[in-house]
Amino acid sequence: MECCVIGGPEPAARTVDDFERVLSDARDERSLQEFLASFPTLLTPLAPIGGSVWCLDRPRFGSELIPDFLLASTTSVGFRWAMIELESPNEPALTRAGLPAKKLAEALKQIRDWRTWLSDNVAYARAERGLTDIEANCPAYVIIGRRVGLDPKQAKTYRALSTDGVTVMSYDRLVEQMRRGTREVQA
Repeated sequence: MECCVIGGPEPAARTVDDFERVLSDARDERSLQEFLASFPTLLTPLAPIGGSVWCLDRPRFGSELIPDFLLASTTSVGFRWAMIELESPNEPALTRAGLPAKKLAEALKQIRDWRTWLSDNVAYARAERGLTDIEANCPAYVIIGRRVGLDPKQAKTYRALSTDGVTVMSYDRLVEQMRRGTREVQA
């Protein structure tokens, strides 16, 4: 598990352009994971509001539970956390019938598994894994697919996927937030 402080200057537009090139060539999420691990400042828009921001690349909750990233920021009451799961930009979020597609359903299950593990092991996660103040219900993000793959008739269904502290978003939305350079995440 690598950790780095990512607070500070906003990412250069050139870096976001480079991410978009990697995104347009990506067959799955692996190249995106590697790029974001190299340039974690790009994830700042997903970090909880606070002071300095830390990014942990593929931390382990247990032997098999590994989020793609954990983000932490400091506040006056301690650390606030967010979990990130990347899926392929080529996978749809919804089926034609408007149900969560297989990869999205798997990602949502992973988040439930992480939260269950954290709920059962919060003292261990905080003391032994160094995840100070982490809570099972911290915000989580699933980033999957591109807007071009979303049927406009399913927009309302797509928005309803974001619930219970889990935000489902496309890579296009992530890029927009990178370009705005803000930590404010819109529904």
